[in-house]
Amino acid sequence: MEKVPIAIVGCGGMGGRHLLGLRELYDAGLGNVHLVAVCDLRRDNAEYLANNAEKLLGHRPQVFEDMEAMVKALPELQGVDITTDSGSHHKVASMALDLGLNVMVEKPLALTIRGCNLILEAQKRNGKLLSVAEQERRDPMCRLTKAVIDSGILGDLYMLFQISAGGSNKIIIWPWRHYKNIGGIIVDAGVHTADQMQYYLGDAHEVYAKAKRFEPIRYRGEKIGVQNFYEHWYTEVPEQITASAEDMLASIITFESGVTGQWTSFQAAHGPGFRQSVIYGSKGSLQPPGSRNGRPVVLHLNDGGEISGEAVLDLVPDFHLDTTTATLFKSDRLGSYDFSGPAPDRMLIAIEYREFGECIKTGAQPEVDGYVGRKALALCNAALESGVLNRTVTLEEVEAERTSVYEAEINAYWKI
Repeated sequence: MEKVPIAIVGCGGMGGRHLLGLRELYDAGLGNVHLVAVCDLRRDNAEYLANNAEKLLGHRPQVFEDMEAMVKALPELQGVDITTDSGSHHKVASMALDLGLNVMVEKPLALTIRGCNLILEAQKRNGKLLSVAEQERRDPMCRLTKAVIDSGILGDLYMLFQISAGGSNKIIIWPWRHYKNIGGIIVDAGVHTADQMQYYLGDAHEVYAKAKRFEPIRYRGEKIGVQNFYEHWYTEVPEQITASAEDMLASIITFESGVTGQWTSFQAAHGPGFRQSVIYGSKGSLQPPGSRNGRPVVLHLNDGGEISGEAVLDLVPDFHLDTTTATLFKSDRLGSYDFSGPAPDRMLIAIEYREFGECIKTGAQPEVDGYVGRKALALCNAALESGVLNRTVTLEEVEAERTSVYEAEINAYWKI
């Protein structure tokens, strides 16, 4: 199989995380992309990722500090996987597209609608592929949740509750996740939730929300990041930082379908954290398990008791996972799965890589393109905009930039 030559741009923790997904793709015999280069403004980061690539993939990609120089040196390069900090996505992705490269960019697509639009304009200008690496909807249990909802088993959909709490006063994964102009935990993590909610229930129409920063000072914990992806840089993390981004969002969402959603994300919770998601309809309820944990979908129907695990599959006989997912997770019909540690994370990234390569080769469009990525950000930022304006905000007015008070500071910071 001819493999598409690609590069990873951004060689920190997320770049290493994606590299593990690429190894998973190769191990499954599904490798359709070939890592020929890595690029980072910091030479030491790029060298570190190249060394790890040699161990994991059996070959060492070339190292670059400048994307333009990389393209000149490697005219065969067809695509880049952008894993830089969230704030720089609009700059790096637009540059890559203007250099004639197909782009897969980590979520969020950008931090503001204007940033998203700059990327979309560059895509249109150059006629290249744009994919957003939004992996959670690709989890087999999320696919099963979607199939159950679409089957009509729940009847008329009424209400969604999506609530999570955690974080305490610790630095969550990396300092920039607490800086409004570079990341912000509500946006950087919240786009996962925003994408999932709209994947399940359709586009959101409007939102009313309150947002607040409870912990102005964040402290480095004994470990940094998740699953040791960021431990290499532990000593570079300050013992404490001053946060500028919100760490609490409480919102009421009205979806285009008429469903009402209550989404709360509280990332300053001292004590036990939790995550709960329930969708209620006229014929019962469904508890989506989230992604990367393998827990079963749980149903409670009016004409029966609890249904979970393999029994849920009987309700959706036509449900099948796509070939790539089925190969990685060892079955095309799963009521739950049991893979330990970071394995599901690697598999979901492998699915993204596989799709990226196939879309480059065939001209097909990715499932999560730039417009889907922008819609997820629009829900997050409409909620934050509502918190500033103290009124209901529609996604349409945010996407059209008719109101952008919350985003204005970020746009000014990046001079866009």
